[in-house]
Amino acid sequence: MNEETGIFGATYLRISRDKGENEDTLQNHRELMQRFCAENNYKFELYEEIVSGGKHNLEARPELQKLIGHIERYQAIFAVSLDRLSRNGVVSQQIKKLCIEQDIKIITPSQTFDLANSQEDRLLYDVSSFFAVLEYEMMARRNKLNKIQRARRGEYVVGKPAYGYRRNPETRRLEIHEPEAELIRYIFRLHQEGFGSRKIANILQREGYKPSRSDTYWPSTIKRILQNPVYKGTVVLQNYKRVRENGEHRYKVMDKIITDHAHPAIIRPEEWEQVNQKRAEPGAQTILTREKQAGKTGATMLKDLLFCGICGRKLVIRKEKHGIYTLKPCGYTLPDRMENCYNRGIRLEFLEEEVVMKIQAYKQRLEADLLHLLQQEHEQISAGLQESLARNAARLRKIERQQSNLVRLALSGIFSPEELSSKRQALAEEGQMLLETREKVLQQMRDLDEQSSTNRLMHVIQILEEFQYQTAEEQNETLKQFVKRIRYMRTMPEEIRKLSTRNPERQVQPFSYTIEYF
Repeated sequence: MNEETGIFGATYLRISRDKGENEDTLQNHRELMQRFCAENNYKFELYEEIVSGGKHNLEARPELQKLIGHIERYQAIFAVSLDRLSRNGVVSQQIKKLCIEQDIKIITPSQTFDLANSQEDRLLYDVSSFFAVLEYEMMARRNKLNKIQRARRGEYVVGKPAYGYRRNPETRRLEIHEPEAELIRYIFRLHQEGFGSRKIANILQREGYKPSRSDTYWPSTIKRILQNPVYKGTVVLQNYKRVRENGEHRYKVMDKIITDHAHPAIIRPEEWEQVNQKRAEPGAQTILTREKQAGKTGATMLKDLLFCGICGRKLVIRKEKHGIYTLKPCGYTLPDRMENCYNRGIRLEFLEEEVVMKIQAYKQRLEADLLHLLQQEHEQISAGLQESLARNAARLRKIERQQSNLVRLALSGIFSPEELSSKRQALAEEGQMLLETREKVLQQMRDLDEQSSTNRLMHVIQILEEFQYQTAEEQNETLKQFVKRIRYMRTMPEEIRKLSTRNPERQVQPFSYTIEYF
């Protein structure tokens, strides 16, 4: 029994699907900590989540973030082990700093860390955290190597199977799902007939086709389908790495594992190559799709989306001599005034960086809203299924009582042997039907749980998941699907405006913008 009883704290439980853990593991940990706290007379509030411990961003760990927000309530943090708090060095040190500042202990079934008052505990915490990070990195490398080997064998290891395929859980390879595959063939056939992505999307909309997670097909969706090598039977595993180039951080493909003939092809490889070769020819895509060219400046992420926050006119992006893009000052005559608009320009990349951050925040809001809506829907459906199970169980119990009564009534001479046999047969058939119904309801509940844990993000979020990996032209087309316009404004005092655009004082003048969504 621990000497320090009566402590009120926060119990934090975390499991990671990366390690093959599931809700059973979470339940085991919950019971372990409930028993441990009860034995030591600890009182606690529970926080639990399913997320990788290697996440360096606290925003990706909402329950831990919530715990930290309420940290002043507690005297201790209870956990199964230190690595369940974090497997990331940055987060581990943030937790350590917080515990020292708030004089909060970390208590596990095997060890108590009094970080605020014991130098030895601080050292032990740092060493334990270091080994947790090291183990996570080694596990990540092993998983990565395992993925590479499986991809080389032709197994599908890159997320949800593409439309038109299902993943065989035993072979781990893709198999054609014919009802969807026919639409993929139709899209390629339309492209071969000279229709571009936008036109194909319009045709599918007009003919009533709908994606599984959206109300309509978008041109960017069609492009991804046409360019996806999975449809010619190829598995591609890309290794991304965050690098710094030209003063900016970006994710770059360092290498690819390409395995041909990995699974049955929906599109013959020579046909797929022909389609993508045609799309790669200079000018061919513009002729095919009849889509507006980017003009002399080339494609930029915010093309056709920027409007003046003062006069409302469309703003112009200009490409300078050294390949740098700038947003020109507005300069239009103000309505009802005999002077030009005073909205000043800016180097485009500064505005793009801000927009990317806001779009990512917008995606997180969508995910939270969607998760809330799906949870409500899940709870309503689950309640209905539970009610159906209860009715089913009550009817089965009634049939069991009736079967027992039949024997007693037969012995009393109320029923003849023939009547007894007939009634027993009818009850047996009804019982069998109820058992089959119960199994169907249980399967629906299992399917519901699976759906709620794996298919939470819908089309609006899906098109943003690859945003950071897209070209500027693809990003522009993605934004146009849900951004109506971006209102930009930057004003300067007259004495600042007269300075050179290279003047540091002028360069740091602030700007503002608002994004209008459809």
